[in-house]
Amino acid sequence: MKLRRSLVSAALVAAVVSPAVVLSAAPAFAESAAAAQTRSDNGSIAELEQAAADAAKAYTAAVANAAKVQAEASAFLDDSQPYQGKYQEAKAAAVKAAAAKDAANKEAEEASLAYGSAKEEDLPKARERMLKAIDAANAAIAADAKAKAAVTAARNALDDARVEAFRRIHTADQATKAAAAAKAAADQALAEARAAAAKPVEQPAEQPAEKPAEQPAAVTPVSNTTTAAKAGTTGKSTASTTSTTSTTSSTRATTGSTTELAETGSNPATPYLALGAGLAISLGAAALYVSRRKPATRPTS
Repeated sequence: MKLRRSLVSAALVAAVVSPAVVLSAAPAFAESAAAAQTRSDNGSIAELEQAAADAAKAYTAAVANAAKVQAEASAFLDDSQPYQGKYQEAKAAAVKAAAAKDAANKEAEEASLAYGSAKEEDLPKARERMLKAIDAANAAIAADAKAKAAVTAARNALDDARVEAFRRIHTADQATKAAAAAKAAADQALAEARAAAAKPVEQPAEQPAEKPAEQPAAVTPVSNTTTAAKAGTTGKSTASTTSTTSTTSSTRATTGSTTELAETGSNPATPYLALGAGLAISLGAAALYVSRRKPATRPTS
């Protein structure tokens, strides 16, 4: 008996508390979700603002670097020092080496001719002169080749330096263009995020009220023995009932379903929860009454 009473009491408490818990928890969950969304949007906008600021700083630095590189490269191209000076020195040395080579070759030829036409007593001196002239010509030839190689190396170094200057200008220009593109993309992303945050949240469209099905008019059966007068009266009553039913249906179609609530933000399921809670309370009360009723005593035979 005690166990049955406990179960009945628990059913009553659950029937009353459950609808209240459901109705109060739904708004809380919705509010938490909205707050979390707001925090997420604010955080995203803050990150995009920081990214846009960083992109702007990078673009400013790229523009300044490009201007600096352009100035330095232009100055170098106008006066390519020290490469231009070394190249001019190598060219001057090569000219001297070429002249020395020509003179040595001429002396070697003259010494050779003198040795060939010398008398017997002059042969040792002529031979010595010829050998010295030949050695000097060979040394002059080697010096001339070295001077020419130095000129080639100096010219290549100058050309490489000029190409590097143009390469630095091109690289700086490309870096500036990339920084400008990154800045534009960051600004566009920030503008789109701000526009999305400023746009009002669209409310879900209200569903149109369902028109209830019209109830068929009540028809009063008429027996075969009913008189013509009674039949006429019954027909008027039936027509009146049909008109009343149609008026009620039209009123319901205009105001919406009887289970719909006013537009106050309440949950549309509230009437059903209230009806279920009332039914549960009634069943619990009936069970409690039955449990407390004393069983009837049987008469002894």
